[in-house]
Amino acid sequence: MSARSHRARRVAGPALTWALGGFVFALLGSAVLPLALGLHTYSVRSGSMSPTIDTGDLVVARSISPTEAGIGDIVMFKAPEGGNRLISHRVRAVRERHGRSFFVTRGDANTGFEHWNLPDDGTIGEIVYRVPKLGYVLGRISSGPGRLGLVVIPAVVLLALGLIRIWRPERVRGGAEEAGA
Repeated sequence: MSARSHRARRVAGPALTWALGGFVFALLGSAVLPLALGLHTYSVRSGSMSPTIDTGDLVVARSISPTEAGIGDIVMFKAPEGGNRLISHRVRAVRERHGRSFFVTRGDANTGFEHWNLPDDGTIGEIVYRVPKLGYVLGRISSGPGRLGLVVIPAVVLLALGLIRIWRPERVRGGAEEAGA
């Protein structure tokens, strides 16, 4: 191997590692940092808001009062038919009456509307931004095997790198060191 190709490999390896690490850090930071700011992250599981928000996207929402929501906003709310399922749809109409906010919402890809209401002192989520397809990754990580892999794989890689460093024969750095000078 020539000195030039060896030097290029010594520079390219760390540069690629830093670039990949920076990319992963930025993606995960966009999902974790909002939590520190009081925002919430959710994985999208349906295509009802396509093409604005697609299945597998990660959305970040902030809590707002129903009176703050306006027409055109994408809000997150509990399904009107009950249960704990959350829906993210666009506000088509909103009206306040007798201390309650009445909403008409619809997904961009849907033909039907939802009619629902809640007290003005309640809260709903307003979608602040989305990260395309990161919801798929976080969904895998939040599973049992994903969490285990998040600990085991880095530990095995660090162990392997440490053992390679320990057992690798030392390189001779030139003729002057061999001669003892």
